[in-house]
Amino acid sequence: MSDTTTDDSTNEIPDDATPRAKERIIALAAERTALRQQLDAVGPKLAEVTTLQAQLSAATETHLKAAAEWAAKETAWQTDRALLAAGITDPEAADIIAHAYGRVTPAEGADKPSLATWLQDRAALPKGVQAYLPPAATTTPTPTATTTKTEPAKVAPPNANAGAGSSAPLNGPLSAAEITEMMRTPEGIERYKKVRAAHLSGLRA
Repeated sequence: MSDTTTDDSTNEIPDDATPRAKERIIALAAERTALRQQLDAVGPKLAEVTTLQAQLSAATETHLKAAAEWAAKETAWQTDRALLAAGITDPEAADIIAHAYGRVTPAEGADKPSLATWLQDRAALPKGVQAYLPPAATTTPTPTATTTKTEPAKVAPPNANAGAGSSAPLNGPLSAAEITEMMRTPEGIERYKKVRAAHLSGLRA
C-alpha cells in the first residue's frame, strides 16, 4: 500500500484498509500535523536565534580585537616606561634593546623577567645591549659634617650670700671653705679676685 496520506488524510484512506490501519493512518496524520505546526512556530524563533548568533559572533570578534589592541598597547607602554627609566631615549636604541629582550628565554621552570628587571642586571646583558645603555650613574657619598656638641656650661645657682659678701670688706684671711664657695659662681670668682690681695696679706700677717 502506498502512503498517500496528507493532513486531511482521513479523506484519502484506502477503501480496503482495515479498521486498525485506518486508526493508525489517522493517528499518524494528526501527529504530522502537530509537528508541522510546531515547526512553523519554531521557524521565526530560529530566525531570531540565527540573528542573535550572528550578533554574538560579531560582538565576540570585536571584543577579542579590542582586547588584543589593549594588550599590545599595555605591553608597549610597559616597554617605553622601562626604557625611559633606564635612560634610553634614542628610538633606534630602544628598538634594538626591545628586540634583544624579545629573544630572552627564561630558564626551565622560571618566569621571564620583566624588561625593567632585565635591564637592571647590566653585567648580565649582551654586549650589544650594554653599548646602548647610558653610563651608570656614580654617586659620591656626601661627607657628613661632624659637629662637636658643646655641652652648656653648668652654672651653679647663685649663692644667696654672694651679693652681701661682695660688698662687705674682707676681715682677715679666707678659709678654704670660703674660697671654694666663691669659686662656684662667677660672682664669687670676681669677689675673690678683688679680695685676693687682702687675703694673701692676711696670710702673711
